[in-house]
Amino acid sequence: ATNVVTINESGEGETGISLVSSNIDQSILSFKMNEFSYSEVETSRGSAWNIFVEGSAKRLKKGSPELPLFYTSVIIPSDAAMKVEVIKAQYVDYENVLVAPSKGNFDRTINPSDVEYEFGPQYDRNNFFPFKTADLRSPYIIRDFRGQTVLINPFVYNAATKTLRVYYNIELKIFKDGISNINTLVSNDFPSAIDSRFKNIYQRQFINYESVQSRYTPVEEDGNMLIISYGDFMDEMDPLIDWKIKTGTEVEIVDVATIGGASAIKTYIADYYNDNGLTFVLLVGDAQQVPSSMVSGNDSDVDYSYIVGSDHYPDCFVGRFSAQNEDHVITQVQRTIDYERYPLQMSTWYENAIGIASDQGPGDENEYDYVHMRNIANNKLLPYTYSYAYELFDGSQGEEDADGNPNPTMVADAINSGATIINYVGHGSDVSWGTSGFSSNNVNNLTNNDKLPFIISVACVNGNFVGTTCFAEAWLRAENNGEPSGAVATIMSTINQSWNPPMKGQDDMNDILTEADENNIKRTFGGITMNGCMGMNDAYGSGGDEMTDTWTIFGDPSLMVRTDVPTTMTVTHNSSIPMGETTFQVNCDAEGALAVLSMDGEIIASASVNSGTATMVFTPLQDIGTMDLVITSFNYIPYESTVDIINNSGPYVVYANNFVNDETGNNDNMIDYNESILLTVGLANVGADDAIAVNTTISTNSEFISFTDSEELYGNIASDDTVSVADGFAFDVFPSIPDGSQIGFTVTSVDESGRSLWESSFELTAHSPALNFVTFTIDDSNGNNNGRLDAGENADIILELENAGSSEAFNVLGTLTTNDSEITINNSEISYGNLSGGDSYSATYNITVAEDAEDGITVFFNIDFTADYGINNTNSFSTYVGLIPVLVMDFAPDVTTAAQMQNCFNMLNVGSENMEGSLPLDMEKYKSIFVVLGAYPNNHILSNEEGQLLSDYLDNGGRVYMEGADTWAFDDATPVHEKFMINGLVDGQGDANRIFGYEGSMLQGYSFTFEGVNNYIDRLSPIGDAQPILQNENPNYITAISYENETYKTIGSSADFGGLVGEDGWSKDALMAEYLYFFGVDFVWTDVAEMEKENINLVTFPNPFSNKVDISLNLKENQNAEISIYSLNGKKVSVLHSGDLDKGKHNFSWDASAYPAGIYIYNVKTNGSNYTGKLVLTK
Repeated sequence: ATNVVTINESGEGETGISLVSSNIDQSILSFKMNEFSYSEVETSRGSAWNIFVEGSAKRLKKGSPELPLFYTSVIIPSDAAMKVEVIKAQYVDYENVLVAPSKGNFDRTINPSDVEYEFGPQYDRNNFFPFKTADLRSPYIIRDFRGQTVLINPFVYNAATKTLRVYYNIELKIFKDGISNINTLVSNDFPSAIDSRFKNIYQRQFINYESVQSRYTPVEEDGNMLIISYGDFMDEMDPLIDWKIKTGTEVEIVDVATIGGASAIKTYIADYYNDNGLTFVLLVGDAQQVPSSMVSGNDSDVDYSYIVGSDHYPDCFVGRFSAQNEDHVITQVQRTIDYERYPLQMSTWYENAIGIASDQGPGDENEYDYVHMRNIANNKLLPYTYSYAYELFDGSQGEEDADGNPNPTMVADAINSGATIINYVGHGSDVSWGTSGFSSNNVNNLTNNDKLPFIISVACVNGNFVGTTCFAEAWLRAENNGEPSGAVATIMSTINQSWNPPMKGQDDMNDILTEADENNIKRTFGGITMNGCMGMNDAYGSGGDEMTDTWTIFGDPSLMVRTDVPTTMTVTHNSSIPMGETTFQVNCDAEGALAVLSMDGEIIASASVNSGTATMVFTPLQDIGTMDLVITSFNYIPYESTVDIINNSGPYVVYANNFVNDETGNNDNMIDYNESILLTVGLANVGADDAIAVNTTISTNSEFISFTDSEELYGNIASDDTVSVADGFAFDVFPSIPDGSQIGFTVTSVDESGRSLWESSFELTAHSPALNFVTFTIDDSNGNNNGRLDAGENADIILELENAGSSEAFNVLGTLTTNDSEITINNSEISYGNLSGGDSYSATYNITVAEDAEDGITVFFNIDFTADYGINNTNSFSTYVGLIPVLVMDFAPDVTTAAQMQNCFNMLNVGSENMEGSLPLDMEKYKSIFVVLGAYPNNHILSNEEGQLLSDYLDNGGRVYMEGADTWAFDDATPVHEKFMINGLVDGQGDANRIFGYEGSMLQGYSFTFEGVNNYIDRLSPIGDAQPILQNENPNYITAISYENETYKTIGSSADFGGLVGEDGWSKDALMAEYLYFFGVDFVWTDVAEMEKENINLVTFPNPFSNKVDISLNLKENQNAEISIYSLNGKKVSVLHSGDLDKGKHNFSWDASAYPAGIYIYNVKTNGSNYTGKLVLTK
């Protein structure tokens, strides 16, 4: 329980630090605190107080009293030594209090709840700790300013007298006291120009910035970018460079080969910063192409941003497009441009946020991970622009969090539905999140095209990209159907993260994103994340520094993020400007938007919108040409147009405006599919003289537009006049035009002489439906209501369709079909009616499953959506009948077992699912479960709760294969271990070499070389009726044991399946087939290589065949046999025999006259053996 203690009954002022006065040489600060909270925890010395106050930080000094501290930073003179002095203080003493000691600062590989409280030497001393009520950290520099963090200790504790002293009102002075040589700035002058992106950082970082800045009026600059690229990737960066320049960021790209290694890169960036100024650095290439820097032995791209001073406060923002080939670069360039330039319109996914969190802790502000995540959503995101926050938390935490642990499917569903931000806090690995088990493989299977989130991840080694392909890289490289999927940017760590500091950093990043501090409106991903790291450094000192060093930005650090449905700007301006002019004005309703004029890769001028206008100032324009005008603003759709530079003598006719008349269509004055448009175009004569007898032609390169009237006589157009011809042009829009297409029109005008020709252009957006299949659910409430299809069951399949386009679809029809004979669709066609843009609709199809449908087969469906005017979309989906044959529960992504098992299942035509992280609560839907625990040091130790779940599954008739090098002898046993009937003899060594089948077992004759993770492989022995099946050759010991009783079957192994390399023709496919056969899981082995054994001879004739094929068996002993025929998709089409056969020859025939031509598979199962082959049926 939490106890609240009120200190100051008057309650004057909010808890926190405020500025009284400042003149840079001296600052007066005031601190007030009205209440604090504590919870009681059990220690070796009895019940103790664990104290916390919102907005505070922890000291994290192991063994010392854990007392909250407060902090802020002030700008200080460039070379001054500073002191802090308490002017006045009021406090209250609390007697006979035991304050809990700090557990210290440790990695997220450790759960704080598992760490015991240890009392250090401070508890034996008769003085107050900490010794100072206020203190100063070492000075640091952020670009233009030297700063220093002020620490306020409102809690001090005397352990000997058990007195807790709490200061609730403190006034202190920070003042100049001589000259310092620590981290000094070269210049004492206030900067004459400040990067606009850093101005807001200064306002948030330094409590006295406004007071200091008020004495100066620096010019704001828009910043620049340096791209350091692997040479082969430079051409692929051109589109991004072009876009960045058009939106106001000067860009220079350089080949890393002309620079050198990490040390040379750091020097080059510093020199560039000093010579040119620098806001963003983008590294293009993986670590092999563009090396990372290093701090204290840790890989650190952020180290390149430490330029001014010797501290850990970034002076610019560094990001990386990690790429090993051109395609990796292309997808990261495309996703960045598409996200900023072409946002989806009329789509509410922008208002969704995703929070994923463990149930461990507590960490910063005494929050458990899920509490921390819920507070981010409820107190920061939802009061801002967000309307829904997914909660995917370990355990059952109520509110939006579902019962049990989240799994990869739940995470994927949330991401595919769309969310702009993902916050994660919990355990992590190189390739996954611990909570949910969502992995790089799951990232690669996402279908969230055009719905890319940015990610803030508090987890270990998610960003460990040097020498491996890490989780962060997967997010930025992912594609679905050749288009970007995954994420648009992420920040992930190259090392194991600690508990408290990064939670503080994540809080600050979300505060900055949601404008918690109105002065710090920071829109770029680099600005948001690195500014959050600065606050973390203030709070946790060296503990924050290490996190900042290694928290790596993957993606464009200058990316302007989005948090809301994009809004269209209203913009007006002249379409041309005469040569010699020096200003250009635009009118715009997006306050603060940045307007930029550029031409030929050079920024001409830029200005921010203030009170509805932006006036750009430049040197006189000297040449005729066309400038690009781009206006961008947070959560707006960019405005793009062109401005012609014209000769200021004679006439000059250009496009001015347009009006779309679609009264024969939906009459919304926009271009929609299958409409006939009448277009009114206004032409302006911006020249000095009248234009006589103007004739105008409009054209387009769009393949979806066909002009029926492209020419119009405008007559005379006076200077400074605009003339329109109502409905002067006409064109038809093809039904197949993609939604959101930007149609470029070229306007060509000539006068009576035919010698004056003027060209200008404009764009219009086309609108059409986009029918997308979203998902399906199974409702078998009229059957056994288990949420899946079963043999003989009548069930509903509910399909959800969305119109992701911006135009209405008419008379939508959905047709569901299947080629599977086990499925009868009782209502294959359903009318979905009309669907407006952004709407969705769910329809219910009724199906019947055949009584004899086999358990575990996969059934495939096609859904065809059609609408008027040829709109269509075809999708397919599949599901299982009965139990899903296999679940691979991958707790150890570091070993290859799961991936190699999946290869086997594909070869054997066995349906399977792969999960990482947490066991599903609905294990009863799987016929067998393969559990992969891995090997030291990256093994997973099965928890008691996990063991109980698996034990319950076996008690209900399950089949479990479980492998782990330490799980049998070294790790503690769980409830499931005893069911394997395995005795773990000893925690072995790294001595596995050749592993072969145990004589008399189902694997007799098999042999493999072991090339897996060879660390401490447990040595096993069977208990009771358990059967050894695999053994190591030298030294000889058992590595795998099978067991079966009337209820369940198990296989336990200490050597990983992925490390087995077949000898003498034996393969892992054959081994897996044996396991599946033992478990009773049907398979079809389409690999024609047969298992040669002495007790059977098998012949098929003729093959290929036209109607009938003979299958001959010659048995050398009496045995049971089943002979079946399968289609290529794994469906059993005929059983030729099932039962006992005597020793000798037996002939069977399959009459295939009723079956279509194609390839079929025969499968012969005998006692402990399985034979397959292909049959070719011709007609």
